Amino acid sequence: MENLSDKDFTEPFFIRLLYLVWSSCISTGLDRDPKMTMMEPSKKPLNVLIKQLHGNIEVVLKNGYEYKGKMIKCDGHMNILLEGATEFKDDQLMTNYGNVLLRGNNILYIVMDASKH
Repeated sequence: MENLSDKDFTEPFFIRLLYLVWSSCISTGLDRDPKMTMMEPSKKPLNVLIKQLHGNIEVVLKNGYEYKGKMIKCDGHMNILLEGATEFKDDQLMTNYGNVLLRGNNILYIVMDASKH
């Protein structure tokens, strides 16, 4: 293998290298590979969540508490406002609330269509 010195790594060298990599991706079709492209906007988690507005969901927090209710609002941080929320711990009803705001970074997972669950 050829030894490369620092002078071989100049800016024009990297530009040519990037161009070669880019052109080989286009010629091999890697730019059209679904695994190599961005996720469809309709399948992004926040967009899926927004489609469930005014629907019943179940939210499980990292501390093990579960909240079920009608999702009224959500934002980019996945903070969620539930209406008519009920709180559960270990499948046991703890409390009935009116409205509850759940902070997005405390959420472990969300069950959509919780009325079916």
